[in-house]
Amino acid sequence: MATEKPVTGEVARSGPDLGRVVDLAVKVVVVLAAILYGFGFLVISIHQYSYGLTEMNPLRPKVLAAGIWFLCFAALPFVLVLEGAAIVSPSPERERWLRSPSTGMLFSASSCYWIGIILSIAFDFQAAKEPEGPSTGTILIVMVVSAAVVFADQWKRFPHWLAVLASLALGGLLIFCGFRDLLHFHGESVASIALWFFGFSYFAHMEMRSRSWRLEAGNWKQSLTLSLLAVAGFAGIYYPHIKPSWGGGAPIPATIYFTKDSSVLPGGSISAKILDEVDGGFYLIGGSDKTATFIPRSEISLVYYSDDSSGPFVVKVR
Repeated sequence: MATEKPVTGEVARSGPDLGRVVDLAVKVVVVLAAILYGFGFLVISIHQYSYGLTEMNPLRPKVLAAGIWFLCFAALPFVLVLEGAAIVSPSPERERWLRSPSTGMLFSASSCYWIGIILSIAFDFQAAKEPEGPSTGTILIVMVVSAAVVFADQWKRFPHWLAVLASLALGGLLIFCGFRDLLHFHGESVASIALWFFGFSYFAHMEMRSRSWRLEAGNWKQSLTLSLLAVAGFAGIYYPHIKPSWGGGAPIPATIYFTKDSSVLPGGSISAKILDEVDGGFYLIGGSDKTATFIPRSEISLVYYSDDSSGPFVVKVR
């Protein structure tokens, strides 16, 4: 009577394969965590150094959150370029329209502005005022009109120069509003967020076309310089406006109550913004201060995390 032999070859082969997959996954996670931590440490260091802070605890979730935010700001433009290049059409005329500069400009400007609108949820724009010039409504109207004109460019008899002009109008308006808000509101607007992705998308497009910015022995200095400039720009312009509840560096409004024996303000209270909290106390900024003030924890009796001057319920109770 013939007996079936157990098949052990597949089992033997699947074991090492699974082990290699797990080992590769662990290495990828470790490398990614190290990259996120490194970028996050640089972002927080630059941000806090601008206020004069020198003490920072590197083992904090906030460091990893800052790295994730920077990676999001750096990776999304490349995703936009890849997605735009991945859109193809079997029709030669439609393919020509997809690859035209006017279509590319419209896709990039519109996508970047909508990304700015979505990411603005995580930003604290309370101090920003609506600009007197072109606002969000104007940009959206120009976007709709430009999209209609560029879409009509698929018609052979449609004047191509009109589509180019419409796309340039949208891109120019986005650049103008973005730089205006950077200068007057320090990045506290949707247009300033969209400007980052618009400019970074252009760099990603040029890099993918020329392939001259790869990390090689001959040009690693260029790539390193651009990376450091991107980290500094993100840390100085955008990270300080991301809400702390989203892992950002925006200061937290609070009312600080001092102890009766405090050498700073005995029995008094002040309204300030908490820039950072360490074991020894709080780093505070108030008004338009450019430098933080450190208050030891022993000087403080109560911290009310709100800018409401009426105070918490424990103060109101008599």
